[in-house]
Amino acid sequence: MSATPTEPVLRVRHDSWTRLLYLQLGAFAFFLYAFSPSIDLLKDDLHLSAGVAGLHSTCYAAGVTVGSLSAPWYIRRLGGSRPALWWGLVGLSLSVGLFCAVPSLSVTLPAAVICGVFGALMCIAVPAALSRAHGPETGPAAITEANAVAAFVGIAAPLAVGGAAAAGIGWRTALLSVAPLSALLYVALGRVREPAWVAAAETEPVAVGEAVEAYGLGMVDTAGASAGGTEELAGRGAVAGPEYAAGTDGSGGRIGTVVSLADDVRGRVSAVDRVPAPRSPSDQPVRSATFRDLPRRFWINQVAGVCAGAIEFCLTLWCATLLRDRAHLSAGVAATGVTAVVAGMAVGRAIGGRLALRVPIDWLIFAAFGTNLVGFALFWATPNPVIMFGGLAVAGLGVSLQYPLLAARGIEMAGGQAELAGAVNMFGGGIAVGTAPFALGFLSDRVGIHTAYLLLPAFIIAAMVAVAASGRWASREGTIPA
Repeated sequence: MSATPTEPVLRVRHDSWTRLLYLQLGAFAFFLYAFSPSIDLLKDDLHLSAGVAGLHSTCYAAGVTVGSLSAPWYIRRLGGSRPALWWGLVGLSLSVGLFCAVPSLSVTLPAAVICGVFGALMCIAVPAALSRAHGPETGPAAITEANAVAAFVGIAAPLAVGGAAAAGIGWRTALLSVAPLSALLYVALGRVREPAWVAAAETEPVAVGEAVEAYGLGMVDTAGASAGGTEELAGRGAVAGPEYAAGTDGSGGRIGTVVSLADDVRGRVSAVDRVPAPRSPSDQPVRSATFRDLPRRFWINQVAGVCAGAIEFCLTLWCATLLRDRAHLSAGVAATGVTAVVAGMAVGRAIGGRLALRVPIDWLIFAAFGTNLVGFALFWATPNPVIMFGGLAVAGLGVSLQYPLLAARGIEMAGGQAELAGAVNMFGGGIAVGTAPFALGFLSDRVGIHTAYLLLPAFIIAAMVAVAASGRWASREGTIPA
C-alpha cells in the first residue's frame, strides 16, 4: 500500500522575467489612468464641448480594436514577446508625445487611436508571455498579480496629472512621463531575457485565447492532461469543447482544459473534461465554432458586460468634471478624483480573490453592482468634496470585480468555447469604451454633467437585470451559474 504523496504548494516564480512583465504592464497602466483625466483638461485647453472631447475615448477604442486584431501578427513579426513589448512601449511613448505636442483636434484624435493600438498590444503581450512562462498551474495567478501591480501603479497616474496641473507645469508633463519611465525601465531591466523554454515557445502563433487574458477573461490551457478519463480538479467550471481540445491520451481521447477568470479569482482550476475524438480525422472533421454556437444566456450576460465597461470608463473619464462643477475644485485637484476610483479598484482586486472563494459568483456580481450604486450615490448627491472622493473610492470597489467576473461568467456559459467568448467580450468592451463616454459628454453639453451622470445608475440597473435574466435562462437550459 503506497502512501499518498503530499501535494506541493504552488507559488508564482518571481524571476527577473516575471518582474519585468509586471512592470511593463504597470507602465501601460500609468498611461491609461493618466489619459482619462487628461482628456478633461484637454477640453479646457482647446475650448471643446464635452461631446467632442469624448470623441478621444471613441478614437482610443478604435485603436484598441485594431491593436487586438493585429497583436498575433505583431508579436510574431518582431520575434516574440520580449522585443514586441519593448517596441510597444516605444510606440506608446511616441504616440503620447504626439498627443501632447500639438494642441489640435486634427492631431489629438489620431494620436488617441495610435495610443489605443499600442496600449492593446501591451495589454495582450504581457499576459500571453506570463502564461507561457508559468504554465497552466501558476499562470493565472501570475496574470492576476500583474493586474494587481498595474492597478497600484495606476494610482499614481491621476495624482501626477492633477499635481502637475495644480503646480502650473501642465498636465502634459505628467502624461509625457510615460516615456522617461519606460526608458528608466529599459536601463534597469533591458538585458533581462525570457527563460530558454519560453523563448522556444515564442515561435508558436499567439492564439486569441492568450489575448483574452489581458482583459481579465481567463486563460485557455492547451496542454494535454494525463490519461484516465474525466477528472474533476476543483468545483464547477467550463468544459472544453472539441474545437478547443488539445492533447491525446492513450485511448485516443482528446482533453481540453479551460481555466476561467472566475477560477483565477477563486484560486483554483475549473474543470477538465474528456471529449471523445473521432476515430478518423478524415471521417469526422472538427467544425470551427461560430457566433451562432453561443447560447442565448451568453448574449444576455454580454449585455451586462458592456454595461460594466461603460460604467468604468464613464466614471474615470468624467468624474473630474463633476468634481469641478459641484465641489468647485480646481482643475488639477479635480483630476485626482480618478485616483480614488483606481485606489478602490486596486483594493477590490486585492481582496476579491478571497471573497470569491466563499461567495457564489452571481452573488458577488450583484454585490459589486450594489457597491457601485452606493458609491455613485455618495459621489453624485452631495457637493462635499470629501464625501465625493469617498463615493468614488466605494464605486471603484464595485468596478474592480464587475467586468472581470461577468467576462468569466460568460466564458462558462459559452459551453467551452472560451476563445470565441473572449473575442466577443473584447469587442463588447470596445463598444463600451467607444460609445458610453461620448454619450455622457454629449448629454452633459445639453443637460449638464450632474444630470447626464444619471446614465451610470441606468447602466447599473440594466446590468443587474441582464445578470438576473441570464441566470433564469441558464436555469431553463439546465445550467445554473454558481
